[in-house]
This record gives sequence, C-alpha cells and structure tokens, in this order.
Amino acid sequence: MARTEEDLKALLSEGDNYTETVSIDFLGETYNIKIRPLTDEAMTNVDRQMKLSAAMLKKISQKVKVGEKLTPEEETKLKEEAVDAMLTDGEVDVGGMNFMKFLQDREYCRAGIVDEGLREMVPKFRYGLTEKIANRIQTISTVPPSVVQNFFGQTAAKP
Repeated sequence: MARTEEDLKALLSEGDNYTETVSIDFLGETYNIKIRPLTDEAMTNVDRQMKLSAAMLKKISQKVKVGEKLTPEEETKLKEEAVDAMLTDGEVDVGGMNFMKFLQDREYCRAGIVDEGLREMVPKFRYGLTEKIANRIQTISTVPPSVVQNFFGQTAAKP
C-alpha cells in the first residue's frame, strides 16, 4: 500500500529531531559530541562551497555530451577518472587536494555539530578532530534508505 504525503511529512519531521552522540578520542581523552545528519540542501551547500576545480570540470566536459544524463555511478566514475588524469598530468598536487578535503570536513562540522558554541570553535580544531567528526556526520547523512526505514520502525519492501 502506498503511503500518503502526510506519512512522508511525518517521517521527515521525525528525522529533523534525530541526533547522535559520537565519542571521539582526542589527546588521550574521550569526548562525546552531539551531531545531526545534514539535509540534502545542507549537503549540497557543503559540496557547492567545495566546487570542483576548473581543471576537473574541463576534464569532465571533454567526456560528456551536452544534455547527456549520467547515472550516479557514471558520474562518480567520471569524477574519479578526472582526478586520476589531473594527478597524472601534474595539474593538481596531492597537498592541494588534502586541503580541499579539510575545508569540506570543516563545513560538515559547522553544519552537523548540534552545540552552537562548539560549532563556532570548528576553526580551532586540531590534530584530526575535524576529520573524525566530519566522517561520522557524512556517514549518518548519507545512509542507505533501508537503514533510514529501519530507524523509523518501518520494514523495507520485499521484492
């Protein structure tokens, strides 16, 4: 039986309240930090802030025809190939890519840490703290639908 829009609204509203406490080992101590998953809009904003470089866009545009619709798998493969080509051609240094990953992780923390005071301190994080927290935020923000259904007490449809 198909569910209604009201069911979807209730599901999405309940999801807004989901938080998770992640334990992070930092400088010999364990800290509990409350995080939340990012919405599609917040994830898109993080990704947009970390736009692909012009070189990557150029590599991708050389392989995709205008108006061509790619599957998510094809898009991921194309991006990976573009990164590989840029590294092979010496167009991007690995240090620059690491810095871009750090900036993206910082944005995940700013959007996904629940405590406002701690969110404001994200630029002061040291020793890999940003990456540890961001990895978990990204994980809970991109969980498969079956996991989300299980969380909300629904069962996945059987084929």
